[in-house]
Amino acid sequence: MTVLLDICYFLGLLLALPVLVYKSWRTGKYRKDWPARLGRVPPDQLQWLKAAPREGRILLHCVSVGELLSTRLLVEELCRSRPDQRIIITTTTDTGTARARAMYGSGPLAEQVCTLRYPLDFSWAVRRFLNAVQPSMVVLVELETWPNFIRFSRQSNISVRIINGRLTERSFRRYRLIRPLIAGMFRSIDSFGVQTPAIAARFVALGAAPDRMEVLPTMKFDTAEMVDQETGADALAKAVGLGPQLRVLVGGSIGPGEQDTLIATYLALRQEFANLRLAIAPRKPEIVPQVLLSLQRAGLEAVRRSTRPDGGVAPLLRADQVLVLDTLGELKKLYSLAMGVFSGRSLIPLGGSDMIEVAALAKPCCFGPHTYNFTDVVELLLQEGGAVVVHDAGDLQRQVKLWLEDATTARTMGLKARQCIVTRRGSSQRYAMELLQRCQGPG
Repeated sequence: MTVLLDICYFLGLLLALPVLVYKSWRTGKYRKDWPARLGRVPPDQLQWLKAAPREGRILLHCVSVGELLSTRLLVEELCRSRPDQRIIITTTTDTGTARARAMYGSGPLAEQVCTLRYPLDFSWAVRRFLNAVQPSMVVLVELETWPNFIRFSRQSNISVRIINGRLTERSFRRYRLIRPLIAGMFRSIDSFGVQTPAIAARFVALGAAPDRMEVLPTMKFDTAEMVDQETGADALAKAVGLGPQLRVLVGGSIGPGEQDTLIATYLALRQEFANLRLAIAPRKPEIVPQVLLSLQRAGLEAVRRSTRPDGGVAPLLRADQVLVLDTLGELKKLYSLAMGVFSGRSLIPLGGSDMIEVAALAKPCCFGPHTYNFTDVVELLLQEGGAVVVHDAGDLQRQVKLWLEDATTARTMGLKARQCIVTRRGSSQRYAMELLQRCQGPG
């Protein structure tokens, strides 16, 4: 089985090579850390690991930035509870790896946390990695199961657990096609912490044992900061000309083409509401040129955040100007300045964007019908009256007009969204307690 998997991985990598080379040339991805991807652990990290006993070593795997951020409080709790605790955080993507190093490369947790690349699932790379790291427990965040990694972990007497488990209906249908392989992996996993009963049922249908299942709300509820104004929002507002007298509609994490719906809505409403302004935050940098072109065609001037850094005081944004957030790490600041938010990648079938940050800021939110990556949060917000679905520019225009005409209704929607988060916090502490109790040995 191991040899067959290695052959399949090699053939898959060979077939994907032209795409990988093209993406590397266009975006710079896949150029770095290849020794780490192949299981090599740097010597300084090996020395760091040897400073603590194996039973205090937990490997926490976070695929990318979203999973990484959701575990922040969990990592803090684990480190605070045990002075000799060692947390090895592994990531797969370039952005996730960079963010992990920024979060834990310095500061109070740097002595207890190290960050490594998750190895490719070739048998020799996995063996090399596990022999070097030797964790007492592997904790997979949400769902990142690779056959060789799980098999060799169990052969090395390493406990394997899933926390904050998430499995969309769409992914479930795909996994059913390879259920024999998935079921074998799931039988090797000691426990499953999953976000909802519906997700638990999907895991069980794929072969996981029902008695190993525990349902806890997503840890993202714990890490969402309940504030009305994000740190740095004032500086952003001054730099780009978003004074307090303006009311800002924010299109956050938008996908290709969604800018046209936002622009149409803005053009339809700006005559009636003279203090309305539009801000667009593309999900990916490559969408920025599309947004700029759409604004030009609509006769609107784009004001790029990158051209107006903090420290300046710009005149108020004019009605014929639209802010384009073309920088990274500032979306939450922009959300805190909004009178309402459209959460993107949802009018087109891309699965939606995480709206928990918007809810925590108590902002009224709407999104399109394609939110399958966040089904459970969406259902919760809709059920509690903390968000609304829009299907096209007409729907979006009517919803934004309602918020503009009735600030009380808008504020009530935002507060209901925040309450959804507040009443479901605490999973990080629960997971920390359970992991600490079990990390003395497997099972």
